[in-house]
Amino acid sequence: MTDSIADVLALARAGAVAPARAAFAAAGLDRRTDDPSALTLKGRLLKDAAGAAAGATRSALLAEAAKAYEAAARLSPATYPLINAATLSLLGGRRDRAARLAVETLELLDSGLHEPDTPYWLGATRAEALLLLDRKDAAEAALRDAVTGTPRAWEDHAVTIRQFRMILAEQGRAAEWLDAWRPPSPVHFAGPIGVAAGDTQLEAAIEAAIATTGAGIAVGALAAGFDIVVAELFVRRGAELHVVLPAAPELFVEASVMPAGYAWRARFEALLAAAARVDILDLSGGLSMGATTLAEEMALGCAVRSARQFGVDAVMLRLAGSEADSDASARAGLRRLDVRGGVVGSGGLPLGPPNRPVALLGCRHAAAERLGALTGSAVQITPWGVFTMLDRLDAAAETAVALVAGADADIHVVLDYIPACPDGSADVAALDALLAIPARGYPIATRSASLALEAKGAPFRLALAGASSGLAGSVEFFSLWNGAA
Repeated sequence: MTDSIADVLALARAGAVAPARAAFAAAGLDRRTDDPSALTLKGRLLKDAAGAAAGATRSALLAEAAKAYEAAARLSPATYPLINAATLSLLGGRRDRAARLAVETLELLDSGLHEPDTPYWLGATRAEALLLLDRKDAAEAALRDAVTGTPRAWEDHAVTIRQFRMILAEQGRAAEWLDAWRPPSPVHFAGPIGVAAGDTQLEAAIEAAIATTGAGIAVGALAAGFDIVVAELFVRRGAELHVVLPAAPELFVEASVMPAGYAWRARFEALLAAAARVDILDLSGGLSMGATTLAEEMALGCAVRSARQFGVDAVMLRLAGSEADSDASARAGLRRLDVRGGVVGSGGLPLGPPNRPVALLGCRHAAAERLGALTGSAVQITPWGVFTMLDRLDAAAETAVALVAGADADIHVVLDYIPACPDGSADVAALDALLAIPARGYPIATRSASLALEAKGAPFRLALAGASSGLAGSVEFFSLWNGAA
């Protein structure tokens, strides 16, 4: 995959349809009629544009998208562009053409001469082709085989379900049978340390709440009390546990596990070993209130992002009457489940400042004056650029988008989100690592900034765009665009 195609894909995955199409044209990819990858990407961009259009414009975009996908499949026989050409032909009103391409897809699958792909996608492609041919029972059986063969590929399942719903709507058929394959709701859990071990009433209430979510993914820290009890019950039901710790495990255990009693430590260690993913914040200031808040916001953001990718709601699981630092108001795509139980004793050790994370907004040296003018804040210099600290992450993201708009492509805007140091300074290692990479034509955000924006429900589109290696280790970065783009 070329850098140009990767950059356009980053925008497309973020849902920034217009900027993605502009970047595609600027890179000259719209003139590549001999490159299957460019043609497949062209089909995707046109399909995305059609999703936001109506009437004759939508029909024209669907026809162009189907043509691009089919051209890619003719250059290099592959089921992905071929089945997309078939489905888009149906959505564009060309049912006979859709049926011919669906038959061709099945023949290619049966021949074994197609591109390498995962068992799930090969099975889902077969199911889609059968559905296009009005063979609903066979399609349902093929989809069942694909899903049960890879039961945790929830994001892939969600993509398939969205596609099938569009097909069924066009065919005038009911889609309720797809609900059986709907992914579970990701859950963020957070609650007080002062919960008694062996509170059977609380455990029963948590079990009942977990059952309503599908017990797929649970995200949070592992403080003694509520967190550990919830995590254990999720793991017992076979869920994936994702842990976000605000500091090294030994520091976290000292502050948030051991104060409740030594017995909680073994339970913490067992859960940490069982976790599917563990994120440990490596912050220069160590464990602080700001680090704890950042970890909770990132954990909630993980649940919200996964839910968006799965096409379901995220869930905040809380003890009634308690609040977490990351708590957001219930909104579209995010709901709260409260369980009731007793709270005994006190919490963990008191944590020092800083109390909240701050946003670091940076760019190349040449744009220092523009950055200062837009933020009204003092600009500080680093080896690879300049930056300023802002209290509000959403305002920093808005400024990041404004910085890029109409500016030279080399401005290279980067957004990070970390606790400030106790002396008011900031660790700029991750920011500098991203300022050092080749400039993008769009703002990029660190993992912490992108997840916190998801947690806050800020109106931005974000998607993984790559990673940079340097003194700060491997630093993931995400494309950032406003939701209206």
